[in-house]
Amino acid sequence: MPSQNQVSRPTMKSISSYVKKHAPQVEEAQRHQHEASETVREADYEGHHIVVRTTYQIEVDGVPVTGHLGVTDDGQVHYHPIPNMSFASALDVVRQLIDVFPDDFAGKGGMPAEHGGHESHGARSRPRAKSAPKTRRVRKTHTDHE
Repeated sequence: MPSQNQVSRPTMKSISSYVKKHAPQVEEAQRHQHEASETVREADYEGHHIVVRTTYQIEVDGVPVTGHLGVTDDGQVHYHPIPNMSFASALDVVRQLIDVFPDDFAGKGGMPAEHGGHESHGARSRPRAKSAPKTRRVRKTHTDHE
């Protein structure tokens, strides 16, 4: 029995129209979301309560890397898009991301012009460390797994 409030299926044209109509709002909302990933670890020791908050805000070539990064009680770093691996440091996580998802980091030499720059954020320029040798190239994107 058909309902009185039938909803029509979206068409390619209606989807395209919707995306075009709302694209400026989405771009504005995404422009400066540099949310840091925070892990809170707590322990009790000798009658004291210990709280350690570890915060990561990661950029590669000036572009933020998204996704949850966490630290275990033994100091190992893990990243949600690659859940079965842990690393000794956040730098090792990012090196692995560059190796596993090279297409996501193909634009070398800085951030896109429309990003607006981050000179005022207090970041210092440091020489880049060499990444681990590349062993394979995969066409997945790390943002598919957030």
